Amino acid sequence: MKIFEITAPTELKVVSSDQKSTTLEDPKTKVKTVVPNDPKKPGMISKDADTNQLTLNTNQPGEVSNTVKPGDKVKVAEKAVSKAQQQFMGMVHAAQKGKPAASQAVADVANKMKKSDAKDFASTKHKGLPDHIA
Repeated sequence: MKIFEITAPTELKVVSSDQKSTTLEDPKTKVKTVVPNDPKKPGMISKDADTNQLTLNTNQPGEVSNTVKPGDKVKVAEKAVSKAQQQFMGMVHAAQKGKPAASQAVADVANKMKKSDAKDFASTKHKGLPDHIA
């Protein structure tokens, strides 16, 4: 799974971390997400100095904190980061409301995700979002 495909779990677990990237895993679905340690690419994991809480912000480019280690929990703070992701989450939200799923991927995510999370992603405004992030 790519960083822009994260589908709103509130916390991810750090599986591995090195100089090039950090791999996070959703404890419920076991889906892994790789966050590049590249200041030019979206995805920044930072540590709050007061609470020591790690936070992933996929809307902001930056580097992964050098204090991240396997076993750490990372809070996800995001909305949809591309028009494609917002549209996908709109289909997920529609499937959760009873409409036929557009694909098996939509059905899978709809079954695993809280309705309120899907609605939050689906309600992200398109203005200012890129079509896709690669």
